[in-house]
Amino acid sequence: MPKAPIYNMYYVALICPPEVDKKVEQHKYWMKDQFGCVVALNSPAHITLIPPFWLAETGETELINTVQSFTSDLAELDIQLDNFSHFGKKVLIIGVKENPALEEIKKHVELHFIRVFGDVIQADSRPFHPHITMANRDIKLSDFEKAWDHFSKKTFQASFRTKTISLLKLRSGIWNTIADKIW
Repeated sequence: MPKAPIYNMYYVALICPPEVDKKVEQHKYWMKDQFGCVVALNSPAHITLIPPFWLAETGETELINTVQSFTSDLAELDIQLDNFSHFGKKVLIIGVKENPALEEIKKHVELHFIRVFGDVIQADSRPFHPHITMANRDIKLSDFEKAWDHFSKKTFQASFRTKTISLLKLRSGIWNTIADKIW
């Protein structure tokens, strides 16, 4: 009897450099200490280009090769992180200033991956709202107002430049980078 395939979760993102990740992490730890929110701590600070998807482990080499074959003539991106915000009452974020080049790279990445993995990766039907997540699935509705009251009075500014996409894989509840590509 053949063994059932093993599936893993992956996503593609722009990873923030360590100095920005550390600044974001301070706020994620505040959410953990105050409200027990830990989900966002399982991933480095990042801007998602392709949201999490499941893929059979047998396709991982081809997925990494797809990352490595990505090219673009777009220049290095200048990413400006700008203050705290939220989506509804379930997701606390750090906003990203509007950036047409960021939207363009998302489209390029999405098309590149759909060409190879169109049966697994679909074009995102939601509008692209680049952000850094600080708390999401594990924030209780009753805690959201208290957390937002705290962050709505604070500012957050950071910037970084990047020309690298990263592939992350979920292992034992933690998202780890398994491939990077400078375009």
